[in-house]
Amino acid sequence: MAKADAWGAPGGKAFERRRARADGLAGNTRLIAEPAYRRLLAAEPWLRRSIPALIIIFLIVIAALRVLSLMNERDEVERDAKAILSLAAAQMASAISADPNAASVTAPDLMESAGRQGAMGRSHVLAITDGNFKIIAVSPLSSGWQGRALDSLVQGGQPLFMFGERAGVMDISIDGKDWYGAVSLTSDRKNAAAALVPRDAVFDNWRKTVSLNVTLFVLTAGVLIIILYAYFGQAARAQAADRIYLEAHQRIDMALVRGRCGLWDWDMVRGKMYWSRSMYDMLGYEPCDSMLSFGEVDEIIHPEDGDLFELANRIVEREIDHIDQVFRMRHADGQWVWMRARAQVIDPEAPEIQLIGIAVDVTEQRHLALRSEAADLRLRTAIENINESFVLWDAAERLIMCNSKFQKDNGLSDRDVMPGATRAVLEERMLAFASERRLANANGPQGGSTFERQLADGRWLQVNELRTRDGGTVSVGSDITQIKLHQEKLVDSERRLMATIHDLSLARRAEEERARELVELNRKYMKET
Repeated sequence: MAKADAWGAPGGKAFERRRARADGLAGNTRLIAEPAYRRLLAAEPWLRRSIPALIIIFLIVIAALRVLSLMNERDEVERDAKAILSLAAAQMASAISADPNAASVTAPDLMESAGRQGAMGRSHVLAITDGNFKIIAVSPLSSGWQGRALDSLVQGGQPLFMFGERAGVMDISIDGKDWYGAVSLTSDRKNAAAALVPRDAVFDNWRKTVSLNVTLFVLTAGVLIIILYAYFGQAARAQAADRIYLEAHQRIDMALVRGRCGLWDWDMVRGKMYWSRSMYDMLGYEPCDSMLSFGEVDEIIHPEDGDLFELANRIVEREIDHIDQVFRMRHADGQWVWMRARAQVIDPEAPEIQLIGIAVDVTEQRHLALRSEAADLRLRTAIENINESFVLWDAAERLIMCNSKFQKDNGLSDRDVMPGATRAVLEERMLAFASERRLANANGPQGGSTFERQLADGRWLQVNELRTRDGGTVSVGSDITQIKLHQEKLVDSERRLMATIHDLSLARRAEEERARELVELNRKYMKET
């Protein structure tokens, strides 16, 4: 249907003003008319491409930061371990230098004190040697080293035995395992103190920290990947849902347009109304997605077909919870369109009343009803004005209509001939016939039934009854009183004619008898003469 300009219709300026805003969505219509906000829809392709890259960059940054942090922590652990070894060896060497007897008498106490002050663990080994680096005292857990030469146990640690604490803490090897070792010589070089620890023991906690960080990173990456997968899955489902929604919305719009009906959604509290596009099409206005105000809709409703404000007040006051009303609305070209609106309150108990329903264009039905009413009136007038009595019964032998001639002939009142009255009841109330006989029909059974009835007042009727296609019966009664009178006159004339003919026959026979007698007398007379 071609779109008419709403500006040309009286009271249509409100609709014309909305044409400038037709491109935007506002209020609740955004949720009704579109599957998602246009701005979000425009940004979604960028989000779909950027989110995976951002997640990868995030994971790389987190991994790099944690690697740097762990490497710094490893260096700190190594420095602390070497510092503890160096201090422990120097402390024991200083104590032995101050008291030469401490190397043999108080060696266990000396090592225990050094280990306690250095917060050493069970894996640390403290040893005291003589001038030839023979171990004379060692930690209890390494008692197997007692009496052995320390320089023969250690590989790669010759600078320790030559320079002592000046060699610092070195990486050495004992029994094929990597150790950290520090040796401090006494001032008279008659004794030496050594502090050793396996490298694995030094970095044991650090490795646990690395393992924990790797686990957390893997879990974080896994969670982000799952979230990313869920995002794409949800985005795909959202697109599918939007596509399904759009298809359903288009089908509903098409169905509404083809069905000549429109959807109404009336927010009673805010005084706003949403129309489907088919509603605008029916009235010839330009469709818009914005909400219509209460006054704008009331402007195009015919004032003689009810007050929309009064109807709204009744709904708000909870007097009614539904609408079923027929009214006229102004088309964009100025004509009036008959609409039938049916709507229902969604939740009568809700504080905010929402009314939803449909409006159907019943203009053609109204015109058809008017034409049918006019045709029915003409038919009834014609049936009423004919000279014959007329009655129509349905398939169940119930009265549909009859004329006053039928009432008069059968002595029925207006109350008796109400539509729907059964034929059996009416026949009981009819005046009795003086006589009735069924006549043969020349058309056979298809021609219906023909009856000849004499009424109580002496009039004669010929009634023809025919079956209709729907199983009903139509009966037409013609007044044949004059025909019957003419028939009686003809019968009487025929009877008098037959009597006259009979009299003439008798007179003729008498004349013939007299003629024979005269002939006989004449014959006798001739004989005598």
